[in-house]
Amino acid sequence: MNLGNAIRFWSTWNPDGEAVVIDGNAVTWSSLHQSTSRLANGLRARGVGHGDRVGILSGNRLEYLELAIAGYKLGSILVPLNVRLTPHELAYILDDAGCSVVVADGDLAQLGREAIDRADADIDAMGFEPGFGVHFDELRNTDSVDPDIDVGADDLVYILYTSGTTGAPKGAMMTHANVLAMSYNRIMADDMTSASRVYLPFPLSFTGGLVSMWAPTYVGGATLVLDPMVDPTRALQVMEDQAITNFSAVPVIWEMIVQHPNFAEHDLSALTVIGSGGAAVPEALLLRLQDAGLPMSQGYGLTEGAGMNSWLRAEDATRKLGSCGRPMMHTRMRTVDPENEAELLDVAVGEVGELVIKGPEIMVGYWNNAEATARTLVDGWLRTGDLARIDDEGYVFIVDRSKDMLISGGLNVYPAEIEAVLAGIDGIAESAVIGVPDDTWGETPLALIGLVPGAEVDVSTVAAVCREHLADYKRPRFVVFRDEPLPRGMSGKVLKRELRTEYEDPASRGRAVN
Repeated sequence: MNLGNAIRFWSTWNPDGEAVVIDGNAVTWSSLHQSTSRLANGLRARGVGHGDRVGILSGNRLEYLELAIAGYKLGSILVPLNVRLTPHELAYILDDAGCSVVVADGDLAQLGREAIDRADADIDAMGFEPGFGVHFDELRNTDSVDPDIDVGADDLVYILYTSGTTGAPKGAMMTHANVLAMSYNRIMADDMTSASRVYLPFPLSFTGGLVSMWAPTYVGGATLVLDPMVDPTRALQVMEDQAITNFSAVPVIWEMIVQHPNFAEHDLSALTVIGSGGAAVPEALLLRLQDAGLPMSQGYGLTEGAGMNSWLRAEDATRKLGSCGRPMMHTRMRTVDPENEAELLDVAVGEVGELVIKGPEIMVGYWNNAEATARTLVDGWLRTGDLARIDDEGYVFIVDRSKDMLISGGLNVYPAEIEAVLAGIDGIAESAVIGVPDDTWGETPLALIGLVPGAEVDVSTVAAVCREHLADYKRPRFVVFRDEPLPRGMSGKVLKRELRTEYEDPASRGRAVN
C-alpha cells in the first residue's frame, strides 16, 4: 500500500479523466502516469532512490505534483520548502533533512543557490528552467515504464517542517500510510468522488496545500484545479468557469470573497462543499455564506496529524458554533491535564485540558529529534499543545492555541523563533513576542524588547535583522521598547497572558514597522 498506487489505479480506470487543470490546460490521468514514470526513471538514473530526501523550492505548478508522484514511485522522500523563508532558514532545513537534491523553479533560483551555498551538505541542484543545475527536461527519461520499486506503507513519503517552540524547525515524518489514512477521511468528509473538481490556489509548499488538500484529491481520483496564487476576483471567476465543487480556505480568504463587490453575480451553483480551518469562523461569515446557499464545514488539523483530524459538518455549524467538530474515522481525541508531562490524565467532560490525538494519520515522529518526539508522542498519543474542551456529544472546542503560537493570515507563527533572532542583536537584554489582533490577517506579531542599560538599539536595526533571518509573515509588525522588565512568573517564564491584556489597545503598540 503506497501513494503511487493511486495514479496506477486512476490511469487504468479513468485514463482520459482530468487529473490536473492549470491555466486552463488539462492533464489526464494516463498522461500524468506516463510523465511521472519518465521522471522517476530519470531521477533514478541520476542516483535518486529509496529513502533519499529531495527538497523542492517552487510555486504552484504541474511539475511540483509530478515530482511528488515520481517520489511515490521511487520511495524517495519529498521535503517541501517554504518559498517565503530566508536562505538562512532554508539552509538549516536542507542540512537537518540531509537533502541530496534541491529542485527549484526559475523565480526562486537565486534563493535556492544562496540556501545551498549556506548549507553544509553536498546538494545536487535541479531546475524547472535552465540556469539552476540540471534542467528538468533532461531528467525526463524516454522510458515511460513504471519503475519496479518496492515501496511500503510504513516508508516515509514527506518530511514536513514546522517551526518549534524552541525556535528550531522540526521535521514531522509522514508515511504513505499516514497520508492515505488522512486522505480517505477527507474524501468521506468532503463527499469527494472522481467527478469532484477541487480548487487549490494555496501554496503546495505548506501542509494544507500539498497534503490535506491535494492528497485526498489525488487519491480520490478527483480533478485538481491548481492556481499559482489566491486572489478573490480570480477565485470567483475560476470557481464559476471550472464548475468547482469543493473549495476550502481560511476565514480571512472567505471574508475577502463574500465582501467582493461581484460576489453575488457569479454562478457558484456547482460548489457543493466548502470548508474552513486554521481559525474559528465568525458567525456573521457563516450566516452570510448560508444565505448565499453555501453552508460551510470546518475542520481542525496540525502538521503532525497530516493536517486533518476533526470535522464539523455544515448542518452543525451554528448549533455547535466555535467547534471544530468531532474526530475523523479511526481517530480518537481526549483532553488531559496539561501540567502533567509524565502521563496522560483525562480531565472531566466539558473541562479545559490539552488536546491529544491518536489515529493512523498521526506522524511517526520528528526527523533527527528523538527528544522532541518523546515529548510529543506519549503512549501513542500526539500531544498537540492546544487547550480544548470536549462536550458531552464529543464535539471539540479549541480554547487556546499551541503554546504561544499565533496564526497570521492562516500561517503559523511561533514567537520563540522570532525571539531567538532578537536575542542575537547586541544590546537586547530580553524580548517577548505576542500576537495582537489585525483586521486583515487576524493576528500579527508584536515584539516587546528590554535593552541592556546604556545600549542603543532602534526599530530600524530590529527590522533589518528580522528581514535577514525571518520570512515576511513572521516579522514583527510592531516593536515596543519597554522601560520596565517583562512580567514573569515564579518559574521565570514570561507571563504572555498579561502582555496580551496590556497591549490589547492598538494605541499602546506605537507605530507599525514597514
